[in-house]
Amino acid sequence: MGTETKTASKTDTLTPIPGTERVFNLATYVMMWWSSLIVIQAFVLGQSFLPPIGSLNLFQAVLILVVAAVIFVITFSLNGQAGMKYGIPYSVQTRSGFGLRGSKIVEVLRIIPAIVWYGIGTWIAALSFDGIFSTITGFTAPAAKYAYFVALQVFQTWLAYRGIRMMKWFNVTSSIVIAAVMAYMFIHIVGTYTIEIEDSWTARANWGTPFWIALTGAIGVLATVMLNIGDMTRHLRQSQGNIWLGHLLGVLPPWFFMLSLGIVAGAAVGIWDPVKALMQLSPHPLAMLILLTFILLAQFTTNLTINVLPPALVFMDIFNMSWHRAAILTGILGMLSFPWLLMANSGAFFAFILYYSAFFGPILGVMLADYFVIRKRTLNVDSLYESGQGTEFWYFGGFNLSGLIAVFLPGIVAMVWFLPMAWLLGLPLGFVIYVALYHRLNGLNSD
Repeated sequence: MGTETKTASKTDTLTPIPGTERVFNLATYVMMWWSSLIVIQAFVLGQSFLPPIGSLNLFQAVLILVVAAVIFVITFSLNGQAGMKYGIPYSVQTRSGFGLRGSKIVEVLRIIPAIVWYGIGTWIAALSFDGIFSTITGFTAPAAKYAYFVALQVFQTWLAYRGIRMMKWFNVTSSIVIAAVMAYMFIHIVGTYTIEIEDSWTARANWGTPFWIALTGAIGVLATVMLNIGDMTRHLRQSQGNIWLGHLLGVLPPWFFMLSLGIVAGAAVGIWDPVKALMQLSPHPLAMLILLTFILLAQFTTNLTINVLPPALVFMDIFNMSWHRAAILTGILGMLSFPWLLMANSGAFFAFILYYSAFFGPILGVMLADYFVIRKRTLNVDSLYESGQGTEFWYFGGFNLSGLIAVFLPGIVAMVWFLPMAWLLGLPLGFVIYVALYHRLNGLNSD
């Protein structure tokens, strides 16, 4: 009981967070995003664009980078409005558009990729630790990497167990170190591998399927966060300046930086494995040790914010768990995600992103339509926390049929016939279908 009192607060529960308990101001919110998005997964994405790994040219790579960045800032700022205004998490916000029971469906859809990304981040950290240890001692073994993976997963779960305030402290402190190391690497790569990079920049443009896969992949990396951005903005002191500037200053710099670093690194050495690529690019052993330490920190900060928080809150909602038990369950499931399989090649990596993006576009479309068109930016928060037949968000047996149809109809169509552009089609279709069906089905949405 004593541990609960010391480490948990309203910031680690599903209840609305009042303005007096918000842990982020503009500066710390921006730094939280810097630490979360300076991540090797974005580096890997950039690696896949230009030859020899990819088939795009520099103009296409930059275009994808810019389009995705604009989408991130706009969708984060719009879908984060409810979280900032009312202090509610994603798992509560979704009850409005999908019903008290229907919300559980989209909650589960959201946390599946989060748990897998958690495992991927920890696996990359384990590879980095193996690189550090083998450089210092000369020892390395395949089995050791899996042992490091388990140990690092346990450590991150402990950090998450301590709550959002511990996560904030760790992320903000690490962001400064991470940014400095990656700036050094970017300057080194551009200065050392200019000739190799220029050869890849002039590749012939391919505007077919490879371009759309790359664009959807870039968007899909953070399509998960677009849904549960309220889990972050509910901790932000309420201000339109905070939310728009927070995402503009917090998302754009690290996003441009990490993808640009991945683009030049992929063109320079053509190695898919991000740890091996960065080790080869390091100018000397000391720099390599510093860089691998950075990779370790980068995975921790990203996992804590983006990949642990959403599943933990969902488990709290579905299973009525405490924050502590939910964090532990998230850590265990992350261990069981077998991330080395998805990181084996670029095809598996992109397939993973494309398939979950098919549903995440429509889910976001429904959430935006419900808050801005149907609710007109006003939610009955008390009703969101009520349960049982006859409550406002009970709809038809606990399910808002218009919301679920608007997700699964375009999601399945996009997955089967338009997978390379699934998210891009799913978002507007989900929005339009939900608005069109909501009032027509409203008569059915009652018992």
